[in-house]
Amino acid sequence: MEANQKMLDAVKWVSGTGCVIGFIIFALSFFVSDYNKDYIFTVVGIAITLSAAAIFLVGIFFVLTEEMVMNTHKGERIEPETTKIIKMKSKAKTHTKRSTEFSN
Repeated sequence: MEANQKMLDAVKWVSGTGCVIGFIIFALSFFVSDYNKDYIFTVVGIAITLSAAAIFLVGIFFVLTEEMVMNTHKGERIEPETTKIIKMKSKAKTHTKRSTEFSN
C-alpha cells in the first residue's frame, strides 16, 4: 500500500481541490444571479465538480487494480497427470442420413 500512497494522495488533493473550486463557482453564480444571466457559470461549476468526482473514481480504480494485481499469487501452473474423464469407445460407427426436406 505504501507504493500507491503517493498516487492516492495526489488523486485526493486534485479531486478535492476541483470539488471545492467547482462548488464555489456554482454557489456564487447560482445565488448571485445578476452576474450570471444565462447561468453559464452555474453549468461550469457543476461540470468542474463532476469532473473532479470522476477523476477521484478513476484514480481509486487504478489504485485498487494495482493492489489486486500485486497481491495475486503468481506461481507455476500444475496440471494433473491423470484425468477423471472416461473415454467411451464406440463399437460401430453408424452414419445417419438426414433429410433436408421440410414438411408443412
